[in-house]
Amino acid sequence: MRLLFVAALALLGATRVMAQEVERWQITLNDGRIIWELQLVRMRGDTLVARHADSTYRFPLSQLDELRLVVKAERHQTPEPDRYGGVLNGADDEIYRLTLYSLPERREIIGKILKDHPPPSPDSR
Repeated sequence: MRLLFVAALALLGATRVMAQEVERWQITLNDGRIIWELQLVRMRGDTLVARHADSTYRFPLSQLDELRLVVKAERHQTPEPDRYGGVLNGADDEIYRLTLYSLPERREIIGKILKDHPPPSPDSR
């Protein structure tokens, strides 16, 4: 019985680690809408494909204003350098402002993002 309990705890821990490894993206569109909790899937032509839960979204690159990789932050009781009282403020997020870039430049930037942050394989969902 004890061995079964230990195995269940190990499995629960592995599931939590796998869940934490999923990168969460936020997309801001030119009209000001913000779409949260996305996983980037691929770029097809001039369209970025992303997933949220069971839904798949397609965003024309020309409509993207910003992509943000939301980094899980940890709150510390003691202040750290370059922090205000240990506050969680998104300072560790990776932000890609696309507003001033041309369509070919946006393609290049998003291609690099997908290379640096490869989408999860379909088996890992």
